[in-house]
Amino acid sequence: MTRYTYFAQPIENITTKRVILYELLLREWDEERSAWRIPSNFELATSVVVQLLDEAVSQLDNHHVSVNLTRAQFNDVHMMEQLSEFVRTKLAPRQLTVELVDSPDLEVLQTMSAGYRSAGILLAIDDVGSDNQFQEIEDLLPYVNTIKFALQNMRKYGERPSEESIAALKFWFDQAEEQQMLFTFEGIENSEDVELAHRFHITRGQGYYFSRPHEPRDFHE
Repeated sequence: MTRYTYFAQPIENITTKRVILYELLLREWDEERSAWRIPSNFELATSVVVQLLDEAVSQLDNHHVSVNLTRAQFNDVHMMEQLSEFVRTKLAPRQLTVELVDSPDLEVLQTMSAGYRSAGILLAIDDVGSDNQFQEIEDLLPYVNTIKFALQNMRKYGERPSEESIAALKFWFDQAEEQQMLFTFEGIENSEDVELAHRFHITRGQGYYFSRPHEPRDFHE
């Protein structure tokens, strides 16, 4: 039977280094290598997602977390109901964020966002500017709370950001400010990226500069 777990990677206040929340990233056990790896399949059953979420949260001091759902998982009413029940019994409102890499249809988002928001669950669209272009998701933005810009999708590791990617970062941050949304700058790798965040007054950051993903217990103080 395949074993799964969540690793955690912090999203921090770029200036104070205070952890705002942890993104939970799915990992699968590789028997041959005796190590956790990125899974080949993310379409886990609702019960498994909730169980893994519970296990991860129980090991973290900060219970503000986010989980990634596939398009099919987000479309599943049962998933919404079980995550809502988990928040009701184990967390507090606004402690759980659901991240979407594959943006849903507008009609689906309108329906599902009402249920998630009523449970105090925040919604985020990930990888804006790379996987999710503005013209594709403009109509979705009023129904989510957060957008995440992933600089690592626009350069190779260790490269300096291009002028095009810097302009895209500013564009998306301005969109978040105009719509009063939260904004996370992903892929921060070094002090130059931190200075770039400061230039645009971006406060929420994520990336190897702060921490690589680790097992949740490694973050327990």
